[in-house]
Amino acid sequence: MGQLFRKTFGIHQGEELRALLMLAYIFLVISSLLIIKPVSNALFLSQFGVAQLPAAFILVAIFAALVTILYSRLARKLPLNTLVIRSLYTFIICLAVFRLLFYIRSLESLALYLFYIWVAIFALIATSQFWVLANLVFNAREAKRLFGFIGSGGIAGGIFGGYLTNFLAPLIGTENLLFVCIFLLYLCIPITRTVWRRSVEGSDDFQPPAQELSAHPLIYPFKLLRKSQLLTLLAGLVGISVLAAKVVDYEFSAVAAASIADQDELAAFFGFWLSNLNIVSLLIQLFITRRVVGVFGVGASLFFLPVGILLGAFAILAFPALWAAVLLKVSDGSLKQSINRSGMELLALPVPAEVKNQAKTFIDVFIDSFATGVGGILLSIFAVGLSFSVRQVGLIIIALVAAWLFLAVQIRREYIRSFRRKIEREKELPAQPEPRLAGESELGGLIRALEKGEETQVLPALKMVKEIQNPALIPSFKKLIAHPSRAVRLEVLENIYFYKNGEFLAEVRGLVNDPDQEIKTRAIEYLFRHSPADPIALAKHYLADEDYRVRGAALLAIARESRKNQALKEIFRIRELIEASIREIPRAQDQAQAEFTKINCARAIGAVNEPALYPHLHAFLGAASPAVLKAAIVGAAQTGQREFIPALIRCLGNPAVWHYARQALSSFGLNIIDMLASYLENPETEPAIRRNIPRVLASMGVQKSVGVLLRHLDQPDADIRDAVLKGLSRLRVKFPHLKFDEARVGRQIDAECENYLQNLARLQALAAPESPAQQSRDPREGAESRQQLEETLGKRLDRNLERIFRLLILLYPTDDIYSAYLGIQKTGAPDVQASALEFLDNLLEPGLKRMVIPILETVIREAAPADLLKRFDIRT
Repeated sequence: MGQLFRKTFGIHQGEELRALLMLAYIFLVISSLLIIKPVSNALFLSQFGVAQLPAAFILVAIFAALVTILYSRLARKLPLNTLVIRSLYTFIICLAVFRLLFYIRSLESLALYLFYIWVAIFALIATSQFWVLANLVFNAREAKRLFGFIGSGGIAGGIFGGYLTNFLAPLIGTENLLFVCIFLLYLCIPITRTVWRRSVEGSDDFQPPAQELSAHPLIYPFKLLRKSQLLTLLAGLVGISVLAAKVVDYEFSAVAAASIADQDELAAFFGFWLSNLNIVSLLIQLFITRRVVGVFGVGASLFFLPVGILLGAFAILAFPALWAAVLLKVSDGSLKQSINRSGMELLALPVPAEVKNQAKTFIDVFIDSFATGVGGILLSIFAVGLSFSVRQVGLIIIALVAAWLFLAVQIRREYIRSFRRKIEREKELPAQPEPRLAGESELGGLIRALEKGEETQVLPALKMVKEIQNPALIPSFKKLIAHPSRAVRLEVLENIYFYKNGEFLAEVRGLVNDPDQEIKTRAIEYLFRHSPADPIALAKHYLADEDYRVRGAALLAIARESRKNQALKEIFRIRELIEASIREIPRAQDQAQAEFTKINCARAIGAVNEPALYPHLHAFLGAASPAVLKAAIVGAAQTGQREFIPALIRCLGNPAVWHYARQALSSFGLNIIDMLASYLENPETEPAIRRNIPRVLASMGVQKSVGVLLRHLDQPDADIRDAVLKGLSRLRVKFPHLKFDEARVGRQIDAECENYLQNLARLQALAAPESPAQQSRDPREGAESRQQLEETLGKRLDRNLERIFRLLILLYPTDDIYSAYLGIQKTGAPDVQASALEFLDNLLEPGLKRMVIPILETVIREAAPADLLKRFDIRT
């Protein structure tokens, strides 16, 4: 029975007590409200008539402003639980005082007027305090599941209170119903203490004493609203909805008062219809609200009430009779406390707890009452002053609903953005140090960074000044040319190569003997260009150096300089030089010199780009040494010749060099996509090669690459499928203008979800009790085998989850999905996980989240794996 109860209302194990206590709380509060509200309405209308309603609305706004000021001060001084309990005692005392005043005939009129105002403010404060407390007791995901069930307690309280009023008013008198309310409100006090002690105190969201918050710059409600777009829109939405509701109340009350003259009959009428409205609302809340919010998201739930009121307004325009007014009120009352109420309360979930207490109560009390006052002014002008008919007032409702719908659209977008910002804060990384330029000219700041900065600042500064070529930079370059960092020395050589005056000759000559081979080569290139001596003689001097490393650097430097200079090729006879160097390999003094010569020749062949030397490069591409193979790959890419492509593709299967092979293949451009696709499609191609091809295709950045990779989304080999998905996600990130087949990706998401469920079922099966045959085996062997299987299946589930998110990246903004993925993975931070899941629940289309969201609920342990498998009929 308990399992059926939890399944029906979405209550997970361990949440029952919290949910039932909060349901009881709101049941008692709304029961009290639905007793005294018909009482206040009946007494007020019988004593003053409907013409006084607009003035009463205005007074409600004035008194609410004063109460809000007092409440805001108390909220900054008292913890929420103390504030709630003291408020409940205050309500009880006020009810007792009003009942005594009703005995004094000379004060009866004043007491009735004040009582009507007090009831309006009581309704706002009591319900607002409950929902602020509920936002602390439940996180985003719990709230989305449970607010519908908990809210049904309020609706049930409305039914109970309404029928109780209808039953007791003729028996004991309308005024004596206040004693019943006192008893119900008193029961809320122990419930508040229990809920706070068990669910809030000591938790992450526990609100510290308000004195600690008083120094916060956003303590004042108006400042809080200005600082938050979500709160601003929420205030506007509450205001416009209250304004529309007051006009609806006026029409309903006006028609009812005109039709029913007797005070007790009028109270019974109000109680009866309010109860009927709550029956409809309860059915909607129990069986529709959770499904509407779950399937369509919080934003969509905000449209049901305004659309319902709009339909009712059109009905009363056509038929301004009592039944039409009841129909309008049914549209309002049945949806206000069910779908709309849950949606409105869920909107506050992304707001920090320390802000929520003050801002939410301010909105619920002051904004609500202010809107009530505005409604009173509007009704005073149009209904009383200009004598608008019921039909004409209906036109005002239609105009208000149009503004309401506009705000609902805006707040839906901001609600999603708020969760996005909340989870993005969790993945913020420290910024990389950059040159400090503030307060200086750009050049002055760069020089300062070059002379006094760390390596992490010097390197970016060197890249930034490469195109400046300002003489003011020369002293900085001279200091940095001997920097201990190879990267800095190399970057300096690249900068000074373009300076024509030969300022650095002495410093660069010393770099010819630098331990780094690339720096040797760049130094000789600089000297060849800038030395006042004969460059040919200088180069030949280094070619004849006794150190084979210097000779190699000179050979590579000349090869680079003569790539597009046929005259230099002929002067140095570069082909003969390289071939002579290759012939010297067998006669090398040791293996190190032989390998160095191979590397240098491979690089020189690529640099000079002489077709007659290509056979040597092919030979180097078959070398066993990774260093030689790397140099050959780089050289082959420099030639740009397609004859090297098959050999480069084969290098994708070598873990030592596949990174360089990928870069080399990427340099050939779009013409090799078809060739790469044929290798990827061929099942006989080495798996390692097939795994690396998607990375190459992703570097192309064209729609054709997307098409090739999408065709291989369903690869049976999980490793290749992962590689394809990573390739697609790289294309999505680096080239966001590319298009992805949504239907194809959606089908693959479903397939990955099915795969996840199957792996989860296998993992669950391992937890099942062993059969007698299994128990007869060596227990140590069985435990070890089970552990290995569990680890394997756990890794498969992780890979399934990663693939699902990579697929989602193809359909939704990359940053959004990546932030959500990091939030879901943040174990030990349930609030962050819940926020990430709630964000996805509002972002994804209903068809996609049908399987994705339940799986993620299991990942963050919000739902049991067994329940998930049962939901999708997967057997273990």
